[in-house]
Amino acid sequence: MTPRYSETNRRQARKEVRQRLIEAAIQEFAQNGYDGANVNTISVAAGFAKGTIYNYFPSKKELMFAILGESGSAHFDFIAEQIREEDDPILRVKCFFEAGFAFVEEDPARGQVLVSTLYGTHSEFKERLYQVYQPMFQLVAEEILAPGIVQGVFRQMDPADTSVMIMTFYLGTASSVDTSGKPWLSPGKVADFVLNAIRSNQ
Repeated sequence: MTPRYSETNRRQARKEVRQRLIEAAIQEFAQNGYDGANVNTISVAAGFAKGTIYNYFPSKKELMFAILGESGSAHFDFIAEQIREEDDPILRVKCFFEAGFAFVEEDPARGQVLVSTLYGTHSEFKERLYQVYQPMFQLVAEEILAPGIVQGVFRQMDPADTSVMIMTFYLGTASSVDTSGKPWLSPGKVADFVLNAIRSNQ
């Protein structure tokens, strides 16, 4: 039995080291950008020897892919959990922006990495981010817009196309932050703007 428990402990230890490396990398990428980030600096900042990171990620590019995947999933989970506590489509729209802005404000470094990737020049990373955010597009289309259209709360429109516009608007407004990481616009104002555009006239 002992070897099995030891293997479990080793897996847990590796998981914890990997997470510490990712968190340190987020800070480094947020401060210096992908091109300016130094892998050895990340290892040392996480509390390990230089080169440790290569035991977990074969390259800086793979590290960035891991960050985008982990951050995008955390972003989605944070928003989806709160949206699903509301039944009313209008409240879901408001909750979407409130939770989304809170995610950026509470973890500005992670938000900065996502935003700089979104508006950056690395096409591979932008494509990966688009893939990572597919569940978010689906959440907006299928769990916010579609029910609202069926109920007559929202006007007739294509949920998939409209979700793209809403996500683009959300990412743009949520990424406009001051030096403390606080968005310039309030989530309530942004939600009201979107609701004015999609509400049914009936």
